[in-house]
Amino acid sequence: MDAEEQRASKKQPCGVDFVCPMFEPTPEMASRAKEHADKLTTDKKKKFAQYIAERDEKLKALGQGDCDKYYVNKLAEVKAIADEVEQEAVKEAQEVLKKVQGTS
Repeated sequence: MDAEEQRASKKQPCGVDFVCPMFEPTPEMASRAKEHADKLTTDKKKKFAQYIAERDEKLKALGQGDCDKYYVNKLAEVKAIADEVEQEAVKEAQEVLKKVQGTS
């Protein structure tokens, strides 16, 4: 049993048929629905591939072209920490300026 069959078996319990008593799709409707779902899946995969390509270009521009997901996550953490430190430094500088202006 390959991975796709395992995922399919997890999604629907065996022996359970989901039927709506008020509506029965025709074979044409079922095929159109499948085509539409396939199209959505293809679009999602294309968008993901485009995102990965854009991310890789940005990393290459930063000089980090040969890094893996671990380093991408670490770079994001470092950037977040740097932003926090910058904000704290600005707040402290503003407080010092207020104190200096109050004493003169």
